[in-house]
Formats: sequence, C-alpha cells, structure tokens
Amino acid sequence: MRIVLFVVALSISGPALAADKPCTKADAANAQKALDRASSWPQMQKAWQDYRHCDGDATAEQFTDALMRLIIDWKNVDVFAGAMKDEQFKSFVHTHLQSPAAKDDLQDVYARAKSRCPAGQDGFCAELAEAAKPKK
Repeated sequence: MRIVLFVVALSISGPALAADKPCTKADAANAQKALDRASSWPQMQKAWQDYRHCDGDATAEQFTDALMRLIIDWKNVDVFAGAMKDEQFKSFVHTHLQSPAAKDDLQDVYARAKSRCPAGQDGFCAELAEAAKPKK
C-alpha cells in the first residue's frame, strides 16, 4: 500500500518538480539538440518532457520553432491529437501557439486545421483551429 501511495504522490508531484528544476547550460544545449532532431510527435513530446524546465527565454523560441515545424508539416495528425490528451502538453502547445515567434505561421496552422482535418479528428482540429485563430 505504501508503494502505491508513493507512486501516486510521485506522479502528481513530477510536473511540479520539473518546473522547479533549474535549466543548466548543458540542459539548454541538450534541449536545442533534441528540438533540432524532433521530426515526429513522439520526439517532440519527449523533448518537452525532458527539457520543459528550460522552456524560457531563447529555448522557448526553439520550442516554438520545433512545434510549428511539426504542425505545418501536418503529418501523423492522429498521433498529435493523441499527445494533446495530456493536458500539460496541450497547455504547452497552446502557450506556444500564442507566442510572438508563432505569429507568422498561425494562418497556416488555422488553415490546415480547418481544411485538412483527418477523419475522426474533428474535435481536435476545431480546438487547434480555435487556438490558432488569427487575432483581429
């Protein structure tokens, strides 16, 4: 029973611990490498999981660039939709969609979500389109 409680407590506190972890120069360099190599949604989600504590300053732009590159590529949307079931990852994506570094690509994201939505992903595409909707 104690082990179960420990595992539950660890899983709940894990995201909070990541937010409190400092981003070292080595972490920032490794984050950049991981983001440069991120060519699939699982790789992007892994980079975010490993280096979300570095999601600030210059590294935040790298996260945005890698994220936008994958969204604009618009491949494996079903895998992206699956990743977005993780509420923290979804929040990360939505935050970066609102980043100034994403503004030049938002119209493309919006257009893909509205016109190239795969069958069965209507809810996901509608939510992504709303998040990327150009501000007037």
